[in-house]
Amino acid sequence: MTSYEKYQKWLSSHAVDESLKQELKEMTQEQIHEAFYKDLEFGTGGMRGIMGPGTNNMNTIVVQKATYGFGKYLLEKDALACQKGVVIAHDNRKNSDVFTMQAAKVLAALGIKTYIFDALRPTPELSFAVRYFKAAGGIMITASHNPKEYNGYKIYNEDGCQLILEQSNQVLEKINAIEDELNIPSVAQSPLINILSKDVDEAYYQMVLNTQIRKEIDHSSLKIVYSPQHGTGFIPVMEVLKRAKYQVYEVKEQSYPSPTFENTLSPNPEEKEAYTLAILLAKQKQADIVLTTDPDCDRVGMVVFDDKKQPVYFTGNQTGSLLMDYLLKSKKEKNLLVQPSIVYNTIVTSPLGAKVAHAYGVLCEQTLTGFKYIGDKIAQALKNNGPVFQMGYEESYGYLFNKEVRDKDGVQSVLLICEMAAYYKNIGKNLIEVFDALQQKLGYHVESQYSYKVSGSEGVKEIQQLMENLRKANYAIIANEKVVTVEDYSSLTAKTNDQVYPLHYEQSNVLRYLFDDGSFIAIRPSGTEPKCKFYFAFCGKTQKEAQERHDKMKEFILSEIKNGL
Repeated sequence: MTSYEKYQKWLSSHAVDESLKQELKEMTQEQIHEAFYKDLEFGTGGMRGIMGPGTNNMNTIVVQKATYGFGKYLLEKDALACQKGVVIAHDNRKNSDVFTMQAAKVLAALGIKTYIFDALRPTPELSFAVRYFKAAGGIMITASHNPKEYNGYKIYNEDGCQLILEQSNQVLEKINAIEDELNIPSVAQSPLINILSKDVDEAYYQMVLNTQIRKEIDHSSLKIVYSPQHGTGFIPVMEVLKRAKYQVYEVKEQSYPSPTFENTLSPNPEEKEAYTLAILLAKQKQADIVLTTDPDCDRVGMVVFDDKKQPVYFTGNQTGSLLMDYLLKSKKEKNLLVQPSIVYNTIVTSPLGAKVAHAYGVLCEQTLTGFKYIGDKIAQALKNNGPVFQMGYEESYGYLFNKEVRDKDGVQSVLLICEMAAYYKNIGKNLIEVFDALQQKLGYHVESQYSYKVSGSEGVKEIQQLMENLRKANYAIIANEKVVTVEDYSSLTAKTNDQVYPLHYEQSNVLRYLFDDGSFIAIRPSGTEPKCKFYFAFCGKTQKEAQERHDKMKEFILSEIKNGL
């Protein structure tokens, strides 16, 4: 069926509401093609798309179809799925509450009980709730940090972990077997749809508070500024900080839920614009630290101030390494560091993390990008009776410490960052000094990202061609430095000195060029946005050396892109 034929079918269907039909009528031929040329795909962070009509956008029809496929998968996989049920949560975005009810109604039509929250909740609490209720699975309606035009759909297994590739492929088989997405069974109301009480909130707060290591330290001198970016983080973050007796100032303009994010320049903690109002408040209050979580509160960004009261923006790699060092140091001092222990990060995370882990005799294992792989590793380690999980993190500002959640958790992370900052302030240090001392000990590291952004069906082809050209280029030397190993996660092979050996990962469209000291360049198409991401991570004996290596490598790659590879 052509894009236009699909368009006509939607336009004449009673399943498509009038608001979507009006948008359909206003579409150009190009917009029709973009909306219907393919189905919205699951990526590293679930399914995300711009809200609007069409099979390639986020709307009630797409949510119903995905939910029906997920429900069929659960019924086939688990004989008790109907009784165990599915937990559903949503963020602050437009239509998130509507999509939540649509998903619950489809599952009810399949005879599956659902638990839904009375209002928005953070993604990590959804993961926790799946485990708390021993549910068959979970659904989170969120587009994380994407722009306001987006919404998304994440699915979770019984462990509270996002589905890994093998599981999601089985769900996709069920979804693709649906012959008519405009004829999905649903119910108007059902006793199978249950509104949750506050008990799960309280259990989640207690779990987060148990993440603290040094509960005895004095918090009174630490001043914190916090912003939830109009998202889900305000209530849980403020509640746990209050209970832990921290002094925190909220960015009031950004503390209420809003689908339009009207008082923030960006809801993404990776972008400096996200901190503008928070830094102004921090200077007024003479605060020590600024923290902001993204809309679904699974990621957190951190800013501290130097001796001249200027803001210093910590990257996800830097914050992750600092947190790991503090966590392992504190547990070792308190005789809580059980061996063998392990931390997990990803193949695009700074080499500094592994060095910190090894300094404490702790294992460090890398996964593909996507926290679902870290969650799955935690489950495997538990089944194998070790090693003991200590921490998981990604360079994209997501961290996890308590295994009762199997996704990155911004609430846990805020609390542990505050504890770390308070501990060091009490002994006369700030986090800038602590991080510099860590690098003096383990080497200096400079990391950055570059995103090659595209749009539409032609953009998808452009990225495919870019990856193909990179593979053909087969770089042996980059910016006068020898590439020691080339890892291709599409063919699952690594090549070192003309010897090829297998990579034991799931297949993924990623290239990684490694240098002799563990520095690397990694390239992969984003699984959640229309862009190709380039990661640069370089080491040096001094900050200057690391920066110079990083800069020349990045300049070389960007020049190659500009020249068409």
